[in-house]
Amino acid sequence: MRLFKWSKMHAVFIPEIDAEHQNIFRLADELHQAVVGGAPADRAQALLRELIAREEDHFAHEERLMRSTNYPASAWHKGQHDTVRKRVKEFAPRIEGGEREAALLLLEFLSGWLRDHIRLADCMMAAHVRNYERAQAVLAS
Repeated sequence: MRLFKWSKMHAVFIPEIDAEHQNIFRLADELHQAVVGGAPADRAQALLRELIAREEDHFAHEERLMRSTNYPASAWHKGQHDTVRKRVKEFAPRIEGGEREAALLLLEFLSGWLRDHIRLADCMMAAHVRNYERAQAVLAS
């Protein structure tokens, strides 16, 4: 069973954000396949580090977008990011220590979290950003 499969239903219609989401799905799927497939621990650890780095870059990007457009729900949205940061911080040392079960638990959490977060929080933020950009374009013309 694939926990991470990108589809058009995950699109928020901001190309850079959609590309980042696709990359996160790809990395998470690779990590899941490595853990389930019994790949060497160093492979899973490298994929975990890459996933964490890309996820943090993505969160920082969204948080900059929210600040620059004065998104009114930015504190709530960032709080959701912080939940993932906390969960990753709890599980990463166990995964780095070779605990396969910890990796599976983290991936299961991320699978549900990503689906729910993108469908609600990211779609709301993206709509705000698109409206902000349209309003700026009107003001500039």
